[in-house]
Amino acid sequence: MNKSRTQNTKRIFSSGILNQLLNTVFPFINRTVIIYSLGSEFAGLSGLFSSILQVLSLADFGFSMVIVAYLYEPIARNDRDAINRILAWIRKIYYIVGCAILSIGALSTPFLTHFIHGSYPDSINIYVLFLIYLFNSGISYFLFAYKEVLLIADQRKDIISNIHSVVKVCVNALQFLVLIVFKNYYLYALLLIFGTIISNLLVNRVVKKRYPYLNISSGKAVITADVKKELIGLMINRLSNVSRNAFDSLIISSTLGLVAAAIYGSYYMIYNAVMGFTAIISGSMQASVGNSIVVKSEKENFGNLLDFSLLYSWITGWCSVTMACLYQPFMKLWVGEELMLSNTDMLLFAAYFYFINMNHMRNQYILGNAFWWKLKWAYLAEAIGNLVLNIILGKLFGITGVLIATILTIFFCNYLMCNKVLFREYFKDLSIGLFYKQQFYYLFVVAFAGLCVYLICQNIESIILRGIICIVVPNLMFALLFRPCSRWKSSMEIVRRFLKIK
Repeated sequence: MNKSRTQNTKRIFSSGILNQLLNTVFPFINRTVIIYSLGSEFAGLSGLFSSILQVLSLADFGFSMVIVAYLYEPIARNDRDAINRILAWIRKIYYIVGCAILSIGALSTPFLTHFIHGSYPDSINIYVLFLIYLFNSGISYFLFAYKEVLLIADQRKDIISNIHSVVKVCVNALQFLVLIVFKNYYLYALLLIFGTIISNLLVNRVVKKRYPYLNISSGKAVITADVKKELIGLMINRLSNVSRNAFDSLIISSTLGLVAAAIYGSYYMIYNAVMGFTAIISGSMQASVGNSIVVKSEKENFGNLLDFSLLYSWITGWCSVTMACLYQPFMKLWVGEELMLSNTDMLLFAAYFYFINMNHMRNQYILGNAFWWKLKWAYLAEAIGNLVLNIILGKLFGITGVLIATILTIFFCNYLMCNKVLFREYFKDLSIGLFYKQQFYYLFVVAFAGLCVYLICQNIESIILRGIICIVVPNLMFALLFRPCSRWKSSMEIVRRFLKIK
């Protein structure tokens, strides 16, 4: 990466880390208060509503991701007319999407009880509560969320992260006070809307200041046929993502009840928090990789992919090993044994984490090339396969079956099928065999190190001592076992440049 791309990546990475820390700590504190002051069923309701709204968010098809890819070139050329046209189009689409989400959500409200097995809190009106969550989900589409794509494409996602961080601190602090003082879940939910509105207003103010030439109202809201085709592909990608995440909670809630959904949700919250940190690493490189695809050769980009994959496998592998060793003692301290999963399910969560992260570095090159339409069959296979297996295995084996279904479809559909398309369409003359050889070696190293550290920790009760072991032992093993890899030197050079070590 050249100097400017490295600086942008570091800036986005730093702001993203801060934002993710806040997204982890405050919701964790508030979820703890909810569980102990209101009950685990309230935590299950929150997860259920979030899952339903994830399904409804399919309506936006991930438009912003496509638009970001198509903004790289006009931003590089400083083509202001093109930028205005693209933003005018995405604003028009967002208005339509907002109406669709609110309408479909409102029509779905009478059927909420069908997603809940057994009882739910009788001290609250679940329909009113859902409508509050629904309004919060839809309001951004009518405000200024569409302007965020310009900042992302201009490699200034750090500005968005900083805005969200400030608002997150304020909103979560107020939510904490509401839960402690009033124990009022309605007010807790209403504060989400307040935060969404403030974030949108701040983004709008920053964009107007940084890009004074913007005159979106004058831009003709049109887009090319190629972009529309890619949007269809991305819609299918969104479907696969929803089937992987939101449908898991829906199926658990409808078959096992809100308490089981709350237990799964607590583990998923930790999983998602760690995932958020690793996603910052890959996401902060998004614009840089997009730029690199434009200005560098396929061979150079393939070398970068191999280098990034080694580093990312180290990071995500360490996270997976640490999760496997610290999950259970942490959950025991946090929610107690009665709200814990089995060791088998916990290990499946750790495996789920690593397998999904095997895709993230590769996904930057899919995003940079806007290959969603070319990958439509892979995404569709994952969506259908995951939903069918979730229903079948979930009914047969409960949460264990849901996790197994997700892992299987991630590996066979998302990983293998998408890799094949990327190498067929972009890395045409380069070896997919070399890529797989390195990827599966990394998987072997992580599994071997994970087994060793897990067995060591089984006889240790202290979570602090386990944490020290997880910091030292797997990283020493990774350093020893990754060193023979052909990309070791070039990968370490990236680290030195990033840290400015000479």
